[in-house]
Amino acid sequence: MMPAIETDVVIAGAGIAGLALGIGLAKQGMSCQILEAAAAPPVHPVAAGRAVADWDRRVSALTPASTRWLDELGVWARMQDHRVGPYNSMSVWDGSGTGHIEFSAGELEVPRLGHIVENRVTLAALNELAACQPGLTVHWGQPANSVRFEAGEAGEAEEGEEGVVVGTAADTTFRAQLLVGADGAQSPTRQLVDLATRAWSYQQHAIVATVALAEDHQNTCYQAFLESGPLALLPLADPYICSIVWSLDDHLWESHMNLSDGEFVAALNRALRGFCPPVIGVSERAAFPLRQCHAIDYFRPGVALVGDAAHSIHPLAGQGVNLGLKDVAELSRVLGDAWLAGDYLGSAAVLSKYQRVRKGDNLLMMGAMEAFKRGFGSRQPLLRVVRNLGLSWTHQLTPLKQWLARQALA
Repeated sequence: MMPAIETDVVIAGAGIAGLALGIGLAKQGMSCQILEAAAAPPVHPVAAGRAVADWDRRVSALTPASTRWLDELGVWARMQDHRVGPYNSMSVWDGSGTGHIEFSAGELEVPRLGHIVENRVTLAALNELAACQPGLTVHWGQPANSVRFEAGEAGEAEEGEEGVVVGTAADTTFRAQLLVGADGAQSPTRQLVDLATRAWSYQQHAIVATVALAEDHQNTCYQAFLESGPLALLPLADPYICSIVWSLDDHLWESHMNLSDGEFVAALNRALRGFCPPVIGVSERAAFPLRQCHAIDYFRPGVALVGDAAHSIHPLAGQGVNLGLKDVAELSRVLGDAWLAGDYLGSAAVLSKYQRVRKGDNLLMMGAMEAFKRGFGSRQPLLRVVRNLGLSWTHQLTPLKQWLARQALA
């Protein structure tokens, strides 16, 4: 076996969180190796057409805070060279009643509320920058498959300053101060190092697709809270194209997936109840199960978790990628400070600073999403009345409405 390749940080996973972290650390002078199970993506993966089939079914609602961080990395301009869809307002209603609330950028005196971006656009821009970033290498088709910890030379490392040796399926090994798991909700890294989680199923699947509209979406996000699960229409860069995320209870999703395109479009329009432009066409659909998973600890000496590897939540507010980018920004800051101070990157003292900031924020968002999901999924008549009155009441109280809207900008 060849000697281990020495590096500062190994990152498992070349998704949005892993690539953004690698770029952020490399820009501060650290050497990073990213290990990814998938093959290298095509150089130009973004189709230029306007048909529904030309758009990625997986999108993210990026907040201004996320786009600022991506801009600091030098990624945002590349994303704009492809296509991004700004949204300036939100329309939310209770699908079982009359409650309705709207938010707008104008009310908050901001240019926009955020951007809806296809995941492949974000990944393409990150890969373009990663490929020309000194100190950063992405190893495609080489997932991490073993992890062991070792003390420094002659056992002189301080407590919590063990080096980490990461092996791959290609029999290449890397020795680093820190391994970061950015490898998704089923994180092999998390499992390799025995970081425990609390997890449960929402007993729902999310159906994702791209839809064509009869009228301009007006750069508005539409969301209906239905008893069977939330339904969101997210405006893309084309004024007549939206992405949908329709969360359906387990006894319903399969029958909806089996509908013809015409039947599915009709079901969508019935669920939307005329609160947004009519849907007239749909792409091929995909579905995935919805689970909430949260790591009890985000680190152990030598290893840290970011993004879905640390926490995965219900997609009803589109906050998953934003929470992951907040993790990345904070870990990049913490490691940058440690790097300048000469501290060991994988030490508990360093990594506990990251966990202290991010765990509380993530738990707060996860709790809010759980409350929304359970509250709007309830069939109890009294709760149905209360939530409709609550939405309408909040819509009339401008200060409260503005406060709620500003939480989504952070």
